Amino acid sequence: MDRIIYLDNASTSKVNPEVLESFNQITLKYFANPSSIHRLGQESNRLLEKSREQILSLLNLNHHEVIFTSGATEANNLAIKGYALANRNRGNHLITSATEHPSVLNTFKQLEKNGFEITILPVNEKGVVEVNSLRDAVKENTILVSIMSVNNEIGAINPIKEIGEYLKKYPKIAFHVDMTQAIGKVDIPLENVNMFSFAGHKIHGLLGSGALIKEKKIILEAQNSGGGQENNLRSGTNTVALSASLAKVLRLAVDHQIENYQKVSELRDYLVSYLKDNDDKYILNSLDKNNPYIVNFSLKNKKASVLVEALSNRGIMVSSLSACHSKNEDYSYVVYALNHDMCLAHNTVRVSFSYDNTLEEVKEFIKELESIMKEIKQ
Repeated sequence: MDRIIYLDNASTSKVNPEVLESFNQITLKYFANPSSIHRLGQESNRLLEKSREQILSLLNLNHHEVIFTSGATEANNLAIKGYALANRNRGNHLITSATEHPSVLNTFKQLEKNGFEITILPVNEKGVVEVNSLRDAVKENTILVSIMSVNNEIGAINPIKEIGEYLKKYPKIAFHVDMTQAIGKVDIPLENVNMFSFAGHKIHGLLGSGALIKEKKIILEAQNSGGGQENNLRSGTNTVALSASLAKVLRLAVDHQIENYQKVSELRDYLVSYLKDNDDKYILNSLDKNNPYIVNFSLKNKKASVLVEALSNRGIMVSSLSACHSKNEDYSYVVYALNHDMCLAHNTVRVSFSYDNTLEEVKEFIKELESIMKEIKQ
């Protein structure tokens, strides 16, 4: 196959060659264990701490700490379980939303089995959590709210600023945000967020790199025991090269965020215009224009799984469900939460862009989409 058009960047993105080269160089030079007290170990440790400082500086955070993880899933688990278990004596009620990533929803369900009370907020027709529904859900025993910034399937942006401002009046409640699809892409105010998670491979970094960033005052219970690395919150020898590469790719994403946003917006607008012009065949599920990186739509009368496979055979990569749960479920619970239409939820297509994509690729995608739709039976 001569050419590949990759439009599944919300699942994972192609590694930036500059970041990969940096990783390789650091791996060879700073190979010593950063916990070792000899000179080479201390050199590794200094680079590790410099990487933390760089991340906090890039995000303009002054009262926080960085806990390096293997990705956003581990970071979400550490934030949610860690806070719930460490603060159980203050309350046992936790709040999240119906469209969260599986690493959040399944963590809440696990805590529910262990005696915590869980409230799962609905979303409106745009896939957004409304602040009023959160107000109604908060109780005297609420200790944690976890709401994602940008939805990984439809790209809806939640009102993180408004939620954070409302929760300020409840000092017992920690506010955690899954920033995986937002960091380095869209602006999300972080001043009233107590903890947030992200992963490197969504912004052209390396798989296996991620972080939980939290206010220093937030107390967590470690989820794995060991040598006490990462301020006793994530034991295990830190991979210095992964942590340093995460800081580097975040810097590149932040430095080029505005120009990348503008470029991707052009691609998004072109595709959405086509989908709206063909509303007899497609239902647009991504209604938030403020996030151009994800376009989700449903097929009205055709099977999305057949379309995605046919596109793949022609060298065009999109997804029908989030890669994190597509093997376990055959419908999108996120799209179902929007319209409660199981047929549309079964037949979703997600196109997710990066700065690597071009308008020519989008036009080629539309051309092949039209061709395949004519071939697929009702």
